[in-house]
Amino acid sequence: MLFHIEHITEYRYSETVTESFSEIRLRPRDSVRQKVSRHYTRVDPAAVVESYTDYFGNAVEAVSIPFRHQSLAVTSVCDVETKPQTEIIASPELTVADAQQLYSSVRRELHDFLRPSHFVQFAPGVLELAAEFFPPSAGVAEALASLNSYLFQHLRYRPGVTDCATKVSEFLKTREGVCQDFAHLMISICRAAGLPARYVSGYIETDPLLDENGERAAPELIGATASHAWVEVYSPNGYWVGFDPTNDILEGERHVQIGIGRDYDDVPPLKGVYKGSHSQALHVKVKVTRNEATAPWN
Repeated sequence: MLFHIEHITEYRYSETVTESFSEIRLRPRDSVRQKVSRHYTRVDPAAVVESYTDYFGNAVEAVSIPFRHQSLAVTSVCDVETKPQTEIIASPELTVADAQQLYSSVRRELHDFLRPSHFVQFAPGVLELAAEFFPPSAGVAEALASLNSYLFQHLRYRPGVTDCATKVSEFLKTREGVCQDFAHLMISICRAAGLPARYVSGYIETDPLLDENGERAAPELIGATASHAWVEVYSPNGYWVGFDPTNDILEGERHVQIGIGRDYDDVPPLKGVYKGSHSQALHVKVKVTRNEATAPWN
């Protein structure tokens, strides 16, 4: 699928600030599942945008505004082509114990995705779920699919009851939250069971897919178009395979990856510091448009 994405973030300060510095993570990743054909970032007030790649391979843009200003607007525009996920998690016969043994040969490379992190914690409830879904004799592919479905069925998607600072231990008490919370919990359970898992930030097309007759071919998906989160689990066959527990599906053509990391703390769309005003107002507007034309995948 081809998507045209426009993402506008605007900060308005209650008083003039003297300077600010921001890190921007809004350029989608180039990978085997998606390709970025065009991307640009515009900043107002005008400033030089510098680019680099972070520790996890994400594209980052840095902006420094060393003069007085009362607002900051960042506009990111891109065209992205996505394709279906074709990788399978592992052979149906492969057990959790087999997978854990196979991971040992690449444990150093996967270390960051096996340990607790800022938002991902091995709380008692997490350890109980890890033991329930991933006993040593369980088939790893079936267990992951079952966990994805369990979280979809037993957690409630409810915006506004959590925020970007909510940790897994807090989410487990209410079991109500957003895609970020679903992803953090699934990652926690996988890591507690010895399965490498990482956080994915990006976009999701939530409108239903229609066939050539205008009939619904696929359901609407749950999530905020402005920001979505899901999980990738490292398969013993060497692929990172995406799971979306908010929708009980695998990552597919309707997902657009921006960044990967240990948890949300590694991939916020925009973060920074400023001198001056004690308060600010944030406004975000995102438009994801599907292009029906099919472009060749090179």
